[in-house]
Amino acid sequence: MKLITKLGTLAIAAGLAVPLATGCASTATTPAPGGASSGAAAQNVTLDWGFWNQGEAGNKMWQGLADEVNKQHPNITVKLTSPPFADYFTKLQSQLAANEAPCIMSMQSLRLPAFAQAMEPMDELLKTSGFNASEWNPAAIKALQNNGKQYALPYGISTVVLYYNKDAFKDAGVAEPKPGWTVAEFEAAARTITEKTGKPAFGQSFSDLHMFSTLYAYNQARPVDESGKLTLTEGKMVDAFTWYTGLATAKKVSLVPASASDIPWGEQQFVAGNVAMASDGSWNISSNATQAKFNVGVTTLPGKGTFSANSGFGISKNCKYKKEALQAIQVITGAKAQETAAAAGTFPARTAASKTFYDGLATKLDSKTPGYSAQAKAAIEGSSGDALPFLSTTKWDQTTKTIAREFILAYTGSQDPKKTLENVQQTAG
Repeated sequence: MKLITKLGTLAIAAGLAVPLATGCASTATTPAPGGASSGAAAQNVTLDWGFWNQGEAGNKMWQGLADEVNKQHPNITVKLTSPPFADYFTKLQSQLAANEAPCIMSMQSLRLPAFAQAMEPMDELLKTSGFNASEWNPAAIKALQNNGKQYALPYGISTVVLYYNKDAFKDAGVAEPKPGWTVAEFEAAARTITEKTGKPAFGQSFSDLHMFSTLYAYNQARPVDESGKLTLTEGKMVDAFTWYTGLATAKKVSLVPASASDIPWGEQQFVAGNVAMASDGSWNISSNATQAKFNVGVTTLPGKGTFSANSGFGISKNCKYKKEALQAIQVITGAKAQETAAAAGTFPARTAASKTFYDGLATKLDSKTPGYSAQAKAAIEGSSGDALPFLSTTKWDQTTKTIAREFILAYTGSQDPKKTLENVQQTAG
């Protein structure tokens, strides 16, 4: 799934309280035949839809799906706006404060806790809409829930996987990893490749989903508990973070970010060919293999498990036309739309469309790297089967900024890992 072209970090524009809008960006004009939300004649409704920029091709595809809403529901017009991702959530904060939030709100699962109070729980609306949860990847649905309520319908599903340089593995005489490989096997591969090439084999990162998924795979350490409380100083997290930092300080097999501002360091260094392995999102299954000038391989993270995160579309809390907004969202995330998105390279949240995604991947990349689509399928299925939705806090923006500032000290060995976690917990917890 393509959350964005490159996430860099999933730092949430939270921390600030999200005001509840007293209205939303929607308009209604002359009544038209059919049923409306109130049970009277349907009105011609225009709904604003805010969605971060997906690039020229992506924006064209989503605009096409917005147009499809009007074809299926002639009384509904959807106006899509696509600000840059870096500006989207800041803009959304301002729109909420000015009572101008779009009726259809695009939302990331990691940001949901900070914005849930400004969104309409969809559970009651879904009961009478023909929604069938069995058609969806369970992890994709669950990731967009908060306190047991559904706040958005997903368009994809993302996990974190391990990308590796097939050429570097071959040159070092190291067997390629397979789904389910162990931490010990990862360490052995990293050690051999580092010795053979003379440069660290693994790229470390501050990107929260990437890094914490790697720690979770190591020993199921979780940075946030079920109640939304930051838990960085608990035993498993201390052990996992000590191992992760030790890859650079003790084992000397990891390339450390150049500065605290280099959030997506590992994943960027991998595509550039400067490291042989990096943790990155499954949403980059296609782009990483396309951009790299070497043969890319992909498998599950070393150890067991990963976190999942995804994006989807919900309804502004005080949208005047909630029924119409749901109808629009159900078209945008419907079976036909999911086939369209899958063909364009987005891993779909609806299970029936996954074949289209893999077939497209095969057509695009198997000629360059034989068998890549099958390997990608094994990695995605192996990582998503027991993926745990990533939970964040309402102050996650502050937390991620503190993480970058403090964690680089532990990565470079200038601060004890346990002390580093304590500092972040005290500052952001």
